[in-house]
Amino acid sequence: MTATTSQPLIAEFEPPSPLEESLPTFYIGHHESKRPLPVTEFVLRQAQDAGYDMLTSPITSPHFHSRVLTLVSSYIVEVSRLETSDDLNSTSSIPPAPIIPPLTPFDTPMTPSDTLSQLIGYCSPWIDLCSSDPLISNISRQVLNIEIAYASFCGVGNIIVPGPRNYSSGSTDNNGIIQYARAIQEALTIGSYIQMAIHVPMYGHDEVKDMTGDLQPFARDYQSSGKSKESKDLDLFETWDAWNFIRSPSEELSSNFES
Repeated sequence: MTATTSQPLIAEFEPPSPLEESLPTFYIGHHESKRPLPVTEFVLRQAQDAGYDMLTSPITSPHFHSRVLTLVSSYIVEVSRLETSDDLNSTSSIPPAPIIPPLTPFDTPMTPSDTLSQLIGYCSPWIDLCSSDPLISNISRQVLNIEIAYASFCGVGNIIVPGPRNYSSGSTDNNGIIQYARAIQEALTIGSYIQMAIHVPMYGHDEVKDMTGDLQPFARDYQSSGKSKESKDLDLFETWDAWNFIRSPSEELSSNFES
């Protein structure tokens, strides 16, 4: 009969080291700026099988975009006609900015479902909340508020809002940022349970990209400042100053920096 000696067992689970506890967790998402079809559960499962944790989805469709452009174009034509007519004695005859009608089933790819918790809503990049043209800034705020309200209704938990199109719009250097910050604060009151991320570059401005149906070219020249934007030197901290100004009134914003 052989005797056996028992050896001390090594603990199967060791407590994590302080270094391991401090390591950040990364979530990988896939963003397609021109996603043609709604994100179904099958598409989401395919993305997860490929290693993605989440997908982005536009909140509104090209049909809604077309409706907004038609509304803006019709208003500008009407205002131009009134301004050139002989019986126009004052600007009081110019109609107020148009109101965007409510969304229809053709205006959005989103519907309330269980998959929305794994989607990030992406607001329309063709709006310009910093525009010095009151018409364009008004329409842009309406679009943002409509998208935030509908995404909140559907149960979307996270939304990405495109950052400011410029940092010096209007008669003073930060008028555009003031307009943008006010629009974000208004959107936060509409979607109080939504986490918003402001999509801005690390420094400078995003490269100018031609977007079909961009509202910026519709803007009329309302700038009273004669300073040339092209001659302005690049400020490495301009993006941070703008972001800090936007987030200062509220602690509910998160930043989404793009390198």
